[in-house]
Amino acid sequence: MGVTGSIRQRGVNSWELRVYRGTDPTTGHRRWATRTVRGSRTEAQRELVDLARVANVAPVVGARTTMTELLDRWYGVSYVSWAPTTARSVRSIIDQQLVPGIGEVLVRELTAVTIDELYSRLRVSGRTDGKALSVGSVRRVHAVLHRALAQAMRWEWIWTNPAALASPPRSEPVEMRPPTPHDVAVLLAHTAEADPLLHLFVVLAATTGARRGQLLAALRWTDIDLETASISFQRALVEGPSGPVLVPTKTRRSHRVALDPGTSALLAAWLAGIAHAQAEVRDRFIFCYDEDGTRPRKPNYVTKRFIRSRKAAGLGHFRLHDLRHFMATQMLDVGVAVPIVAARLAHARASTTLNVYAHAVPGGDRHAAQQLSRLLAEVMSASPAKLKANSAQSDVGAAR
Repeated sequence: MGVTGSIRQRGVNSWELRVYRGTDPTTGHRRWATRTVRGSRTEAQRELVDLARVANVAPVVGARTTMTELLDRWYGVSYVSWAPTTARSVRSIIDQQLVPGIGEVLVRELTAVTIDELYSRLRVSGRTDGKALSVGSVRRVHAVLHRALAQAMRWEWIWTNPAALASPPRSEPVEMRPPTPHDVAVLLAHTAEADPLLHLFVVLAATTGARRGQLLAALRWTDIDLETASISFQRALVEGPSGPVLVPTKTRRSHRVALDPGTSALLAAWLAGIAHAQAEVRDRFIFCYDEDGTRPRKPNYVTKRFIRSRKAAGLGHFRLHDLRHFMATQMLDVGVAVPIVAARLAHARASTTLNVYAHAVPGGDRHAAQQLSRLLAEVMSASPAKLKANSAQSDVGAAR
């Protein structure tokens, strides 16, 4: 077992530090180096490192472990409890940013300076193609590194977490720019001719607001009810570390969405065409690779097809996921109630919908401006004598 240390708060901004120095060979008693310091907890953590250095002690377990070894060992014991998408994302960050950047550094020798230098390099050329990594991506790298080093602390390999002292870039608000109705119409016209199955996918994405994984994995023909013009989402297809994996929906709840007449007619036409060629189609995936419909298309494959079609249609940049935003903003813009839009998006709470799409709820800000303008106009239209009298009454009221 490695040498241990602790921080105990004694009062406001007062901390007691203890570092275990081993057992006295004569008395057999445990020996401790102690110190009381004032300041923040972060400052106390720095003092703990100094105390361990002055006391001439250091963690023993994992003393020669590199960051690559720590990251691999932490991932190996942790990923089984993560969602497939989380495991895939963390593995990618370890392999593409952390191991190339600080993999050879010993865990004990990693400092906040080294981590900040890594973040700076990533912001310049952190992508696999040598281009700059976005602020959001660097912050995700920071989150992974912080968690791995926190585990190293629990394993008693290090005293403090240097990532807690590092300075990841501040998050930047991203302006939501969903495609316009014209953009969606142009894309649909193009895919109807060039890629009919992708055309069906885009129609469903734009009219139901479903996520990519839900459309790929939730949609078997048995999930479509043409009599009630509705669609049931019960599962999703996501990219795991070893490939696509079927998982529950993001909220772990199934939900049903109504279909408009045009989308219902398009689905009915597709079903009729498939049924003509094959007797039993109810259990088929709608978006599939094979003739028997047992293998849904991979999420990344569909995204690449979408990007090619968007460019071929001459449209500017917008993501496949932005079709979900398109559906939500258009519904809110025409006055559909927030709870209904939230249910369609499968948000657990309507407040989530408001947080994301508050800018799309019409009338609120304009109504406030109109009310303020009307109030000022009424005051300004009053006679000077009345304004003076009202002012005098206000002064008397304030004096009381």
